[in-house]
Amino acid sequence: MITYDYSLIRYMPNPKRGEIVNIGLIIFGKDGMEFRVLNGAAKLRLLDGASSLSDLTEFEYVLEQAKSICRTQAATLEFLAMFKNAFKISTKATFSIDHESQYESQINRLFNELVKPFSTREGVKKSSRIQTLIKHKFEAMNLLAKSAEELSFHKVVQNYNFSDKSGFTADFLLKNGKFHISEVIDYNVNDLSAKFKETTLKVMTFMEGKKHLGQDSGCYFVYSASSAREKEIQSHLNLAEDYSSSIFNIASKQEEKAYLNLMARLAGADHPILH
Repeated sequence: MITYDYSLIRYMPNPKRGEIVNIGLIIFGKDGMEFRVLNGAAKLRLLDGASSLSDLTEFEYVLEQAKSICRTQAATLEFLAMFKNAFKISTKATFSIDHESQYESQINRLFNELVKPFSTREGVKKSSRIQTLIKHKFEAMNLLAKSAEELSFHKVVQNYNFSDKSGFTADFLLKNGKFHISEVIDYNVNDLSAKFKETTLKVMTFMEGKKHLGQDSGCYFVYSASSAREKEIQSHLNLAEDYSSSIFNIASKQEEKAYLNLMARLAGADHPILH
C-alpha cells in the first residue's frame, strides 16, 4: 500500500469575517510535492466579490517556488507560512492506494469532493432498481464501503469513477489483490430498445476498467431477466459473456446467492449467503 499526505489550500480574503473556501490541494509524496488548484476565480469571488484570477496565479507562482526550493514536507509548509496572504494551508491528512495507477483517479476524486464547486448542471449518476437492490444486499453483509478509501480494506465501492477524462464508472468495485468490477443491468422493462446500447456501455466499462486497473481484473455481468425475457436478449447476453469472467441472472435465487457468495469470498468475509 502506498500512502500520501495532502493538505487543502484554503482562501480567506477577510480574516475579520472568517469566511473560507477550499481552492486546491497540495500532495506530498516520496518524490516531492505537487499541487492542484482551481482554474478560475469564481469560487474565490463568492467571499468578497473582488478576487480575480491574478490572485490565484500569484499564489501558484509561490507554490512553484516551494516545489523547486523545498526538499521536505516540513520545509514546504514552513516556506508557505512565511507569506502573509489570504491563502492558508490546512493540517495534513492522508490517503492510500494499492498501486501507482490509482494515483490520478484518487487525486481527481479528492479534488471533486473537497475543492471543485458544485454545479447545478452536473447530475448524480442515478442508480437502477437492481443496483439499489444489490447495494442493500452488500450493506446487509457489511461489505459496502462508505467511501472510495475503503477499497483497500476489501470493501465494495459503488459508482467508482475510473477517470474524469473517460467518464466510465463501475457500478461496484472490489479489490483483494486484483480488482473485481461488477456491472448491473435490468432487462425486466417494458421497452428493450435502449438495452442493447446499455449492454454495450457495460462491456465498454469492463474494457476501460481493465485499462486503468489491470488486465487481470475480474468482470462480472449481473442482470435481472425473467425466463421469457432471457430468450429475447440472448444476443445481449452473448456480447456480455464475451467480456465477462462470469454472468449472473439474479432473478434466479440460486444465481443471486452464487454472485453474493462470490463477492463475500473475494472480500474475505466468513459468512456465506445460505438463502
